[in-house]
Amino acid sequence: TSETHLVAIFWVRIECSQPMPSTRLSQKSEPWGRHTMTTFSESKPKPSQPLSLPPPTQPQRPNPSITAISWTGGKDCNLSLLHAHRDPSLDVRYLVVFRVNEKSFLAHPIPFMEAQAKSLGLELLFVDIPQDTNDYMQAYIDGIVNLKVGYGIEVITTGDMDLVGTMERNWMERCCEGASIRVHLPLWKKNREDVLEELLDEGFRIMFSCVKSPFFDASWIGRMLDRNTLEEMKAIADRKLTEDEKESGVKELDLCGERGEYHTMCVDGPLYRWEVMLEREERAKEIVMESKWEGNIHNAKKIWTICLKESGETKEENGG
Repeated sequence: TSETHLVAIFWVRIECSQPMPSTRLSQKSEPWGRHTMTTFSESKPKPSQPLSLPPPTQPQRPNPSITAISWTGGKDCNLSLLHAHRDPSLDVRYLVVFRVNEKSFLAHPIPFMEAQAKSLGLELLFVDIPQDTNDYMQAYIDGIVNLKVGYGIEVITTGDMDLVGTMERNWMERCCEGASIRVHLPLWKKNREDVLEELLDEGFRIMFSCVKSPFFDASWIGRMLDRNTLEEMKAIADRKLTEDEKESGVKELDLCGERGEYHTMCVDGPLYRWEVMLEREERAKEIVMESKWEGNIHNAKKIWTICLKESGETKEENGG
């Protein structure tokens, strides 16, 4: 997906020494864990929602299910958060990031996700994933069980829209089933253009953080998703592939990037108390794919990502 799930977990380590008191959308929250804010800055509060106000109150019903959002900071998980927030059967408390060996992600920088969590007023949890596990499925299930036991999580909401690669069932659905908790898939099988239109209608501000050939180039990094951008993407999706592209395994562009054609980060939206501002280099980072990598679903030959400015000791690792 545009925010593809990593499929291996062996153990869970949360960024605080013990479970914190539950943080709900109806409460004003304080920072938690290790928020490193030197790479990002917060803009002035929105005039219509002063900084002193708590996040928007979530509709509630008796005994709603404690819910975590599988988080990358991109468009899909942000829209799934909004859907979960509006569902009175769900009590959204956590954002959960799955990462490999404490590394950051080129397309989804962890300091950005930390800044998002602070603006949203939700607790950000990390699940660390070793690269040498032999049983991805069981390790993933074990990790979810640890979240369930340690934080009382009953539902995991994800922004997945479709199956990835050769999978016959949704990965998170299978793992949650093994951990005996419910998965919530509010965007599943939705029309791609409708999803992008919904993001725009809801007022999300979405930035392109990673793009791949042959559909995109470096000029897309840092661009914002708007209706002009959407029209450009629709034109790209409608064009016929070249014979060379077909032979190399390229498929038509999925408008929502479900084959990893592009990734995004959300800088503002309906539930954000303030805009998240990113300090980055003007030039994108270019990566030339010299070997086959199974995560390169549509066989891109070049990848471009945002390049963060380094500040003090905040140097991000390359990964993801």
